[in-house]
Amino acid sequence: MSSSDKLRPLAARGHIVRGIVVSDRAKRTVIVQRDVITYIPRYRRYARSISKIPAHNPDEMGARVGDIVEIAECRKISKTKAWVVTKIITKGKGRIEMGTVKPHDERQYGHDEKSEKNSGRDEKRGKDEKKASSPASSV
Repeated sequence: MSSSDKLRPLAARGHIVRGIVVSDRAKRTVIVQRDVITYIPRYRRYARSISKIPAHNPDEMGARVGDIVEIAECRKISKTKAWVVTKIITKGKGRIEMGTVKPHDERQYGHDEKSEKNSGRDEKRGKDEKKASSPASSV
């Protein structure tokens, strides 16, 4: 392998995803975390999880912990690496801020509104049950 081969950039192909860098300990490798939301048709619900992808971090990119990056699929680089950092979208502070990385954002999915609606329904049920139980107790 000549020196010109090492300078050739990796050709990106396939998927392009965004995520946050959670680790940059390894040499020229970063761990990128992204949220995954999948629909489960049987239960008609969404399941949230996270995915941690090891990606190649070229010297000219220099992504660090806390950066929001764009990674693209490429050829297999090592046993676990088949992604490369293509763009740094937002620079981080060199550490992960509290609350930046979590599997999902409650406000985004509107769970607060749903719980308020359900709590009103439960209160109505409680009143109906009291009405039904009061005549039975007097008999």
